[in-house]
Amino acid sequence: MNPVPQHRALLGVDVIGSARLPAYLMNAVPGTISKLVDSALEQSGVEPDHVLSVESPGDGVLMVLPSGQLGAVLDAAVRLDQLTIDHNRWSKPEVRLRVAVHVGPVGDDGFHRARITHTRLLDAPEFKDLLKRCKDEGAEETATTALIVSSEALDTAFSGDHTQVARRGDFASLPVAHKEYRHDAWVRVPGFDPRSLAGFVGAASAPEPAARNQNIAYGAMSGVQAGNVGGDLNFHGGRRR
Repeated sequence: MNPVPQHRALLGVDVIGSARLPAYLMNAVPGTISKLVDSALEQSGVEPDHVLSVESPGDGVLMVLPSGQLGAVLDAAVRLDQLTIDHNRWSKPEVRLRVAVHVGPVGDDGFHRARITHTRLLDAPEFKDLLKRCKDEGAEETATTALIVSSEALDTAFSGDHTQVARRGDFASLPVAHKEYRHDAWVRVPGFDPRSLAGFVGAASAPEPAARNQNIAYGAMSGVQAGNVGGDLNFHGGRRR
């Protein structure tokens, strides 16, 4: 029998559209993300030795921290927005970020379920579609970052006085169905209030309107027969017999 692994806070950051950058700018992405994330964590009171593990997929970062740091991790995710805006004003490459926060049991080895869930959140098509809609609807500096948080992490972080700048009221619900992961997550996009985000989500999930048939007949008609008639049927001229 194996013991249940310790719960950990997970922070993931991914650069949107990095593959479209020219090579000389793409090479600067890892250093840019590392600098932004380190600054956000430092401003939130997270010390370097609090970070238990770091993975750098190339255009992002995946971090594991003690679960006691969850509130600070959520604050860091929020602070990333202003840090990214400031960076984009003065430096290259300009970046836009997807950020995910989750909490769950993570062992010292192996790919545990919490890590899989965290990856599903960061890569969820619904999350990407929402950010694209926000970018299309917003001004130049809106949707610079977007944050998705699991229900477990959100409930835990806001169960007490655990955050400084992250606010529960800034998040809107987002149903996520990515591979085997099917749960409601929570999203925050600076520049958009939760009601607007909920409207975008609702519009994306609304069914297509049913096709409408219209039947129009002109001239004299005699012996018209029909089985099932759908849509509108208009008679113009002629006479009934």
